[in-house]
Amino acid sequence: MRGTDGEKTPDYELALGNVPVIVEVKELTLNKPDTEALRDFNSSGSAVWGLSNLGNRVRNKIESAKHQLERLSSGLCPGLLLLYDARPRPIRGIYPYEILVAMYGFETIDVHFSEEPAESVRFGRHRFGKGSKLRYSTHTYISAVGVLREAGGSRLHIDLYHNIFADKPLPLEQILGREDMSLFSVPSGSNNEFREWVQVVSAEEYESKRHTPRPISGFTPDALPTEPQT
Repeated sequence: MRGTDGEKTPDYELALGNVPVIVEVKELTLNKPDTEALRDFNSSGSAVWGLSNLGNRVRNKIESAKHQLERLSSGLCPGLLLLYDARPRPIRGIYPYEILVAMYGFETIDVHFSEEPAESVRFGRHRFGKGSKLRYSTHTYISAVGVLREAGGSRLHIDLYHNIFADKPLPLEQILGREDMSLFSVPSGSNNEFREWVQVVSAEEYESKRHTPRPISGFTPDALPTEPQT
């Protein structure tokens, strides 16, 4: 969207409780590899695509949305990038892992080789590597990346992937317990240690289900880290 001054503006402003949230919506549409994969699938029943540069589609959407979100949300209120996959099945789908590596970097394992032939290879840190779009000093006005998806029938559901570096996190108390939203975050970790998404639920929901996903101890908006923990 464009404002009266001709500059692009975010698509929506919504309220979670009394907290305004600036929302920029981005669609994933067919690109050339998608089109070729769809053709292969229709002709042979199988296709391979999307294995190189995993997460790039999400990275590109973060990049294209950042100016609109920064303009109205930076330092003021949460900003949300909401993705919707408009591609046809069977290639349709925005997966948690590609959002993870787009936000925080490729999954990386350090491997150490000795100059001595008799010594074994040593595996080092399991960490987030290159390719991160969100860091403790970069794009902190993006509070979360969300995925809008169909949840059966005419119902829609939003999966929210929290940015641990956000300076204005989404209001946790207004999200937990809702049937139309789910919230995910990575657990606390040292520096850029690799960790995967876990779903955040209220204590009441956890007690009622008594199975995973598990609540994160101490996960409150005021307790979220704003820089790497060492």
